[in-house]
Amino acid sequence: MDYVRRAWRVKREKHMRFVVIGASRGLGLSLTQRMLKDGHQVVATTRAASPPLDALSGEFPGRLLVLTCDATDEAATQEAARKAGEFLGPIDAVCHNAGVLLDSDRTLKLHESDIADLRTTLDINVVGPVITVQSFLPYMAAGGRFFVVTSEGVGITSCGSWVPAYALSKAAATKACGILNASVKGHDFYAVHPGRMDTDMGRTTAQIQPEETAEGMLKLMTGQVPLSRDHWYIDYHGVPMQA
Repeated sequence: MDYVRRAWRVKREKHMRFVVIGASRGLGLSLTQRMLKDGHQVVATTRAASPPLDALSGEFPGRLLVLTCDATDEAATQEAARKAGEFLGPIDAVCHNAGVLLDSDRTLKLHESDIADLRTTLDINVVGPVITVQSFLPYMAAGGRFFVVTSEGVGITSCGSWVPAYALSKAAATKACGILNASVKGHDFYAVHPGRMDTDMGRTTAQIQPEETAEGMLKLMTGQVPLSRDHWYIDYHGVPMQA
């Protein structure tokens, strides 16, 4: 582990190879833009066509590959991982940003919830990150890291009644990162609270812009901010969060 961390400190001074899952807008788009401006090479995935990503491809030829991929589709994600490996070579870090907060979840309590929407939320926010890890692990560089965007509201004892499906899913995704750290050697997994961003999902409680989170996330992904797998639930500054 010490050797891996020393190698990471050397690597972070150079241009790196990243994957952003869910990059069409908000944090994912801001993070992709920041990575490219800092000279890194990026694979960005999106469920549908994204004009902003297409524009970035023209602005940074040879350094951005945009792939259409539903992160809940195993075959599609495996194919995206294969193409990412071909384009980037060994991948230094993956950020799984794809997530959903459905309209019904903003108005209904858990005992009233639309079960189909609950299943969709869990599929996208929990199963999706696990599929991403399974698919991209074979293409990761030694010591490569995974970052899963979760939430601040994952505590088991700090329960509320608002957005219950979202809260359940983010608690599970955060737990998954801890389980993966206990299961996978040579790679670290971090659940990251991105702050209350001014995006389509979080605008009603926004405190910061996604560009601020992107700046912090990139410091985590490049190793500019030291991290320890002993504290794998963190905010976008790398500060440990209370589970």
